[in-house]
Amino acid sequence: MNPNNTSSSTVNSLNISPEIKVYLEGLLEDAGIQTVDELMKEEMIKELYARLDNFLTTTIIDNMPPDHLDTFIKMNEEKKSKEEIEMFLKEKMTNYKEVFSKAFADFRDLYLGGVTASRNAPDTKKDVNNSN
Repeated sequence: MNPNNTSSSTVNSLNISPEIKVYLEGLLEDAGIQTVDELMKEEMIKELYARLDNFLTTTIIDNMPPDHLDTFIKMNEEKKSKEEIEMFLKEKMTNYKEVFSKAFADFRDLYLGGVTASRNAPDTKKDVNNSN
């Protein structure tokens, strides 16, 4: 991934799979987030993808048998292909599918919960103005 890439095809440059892109677009839709234009939507998906990637990496580290953790980290440092890493995870994590299913559900709950909390937070600017 190149986080400095700001071209209009940023999502494509991140190699986001079509399934993940649909998942992220669904999160934005479920959160009721309106975008002004396609570029804004792509930037939001790019940001959400970065958060998801970090969340999944943490989940993998938490669920990887300790004796395979160094190999997993090395594979990422060497930028092994998505397919190679996925095969490694399937072989080394006995509950691979369950871990990932739960991780995607947890990320969705976390994200939507954060959006709801943000919308329901008191607007301190209004409170300051109303106290005069």
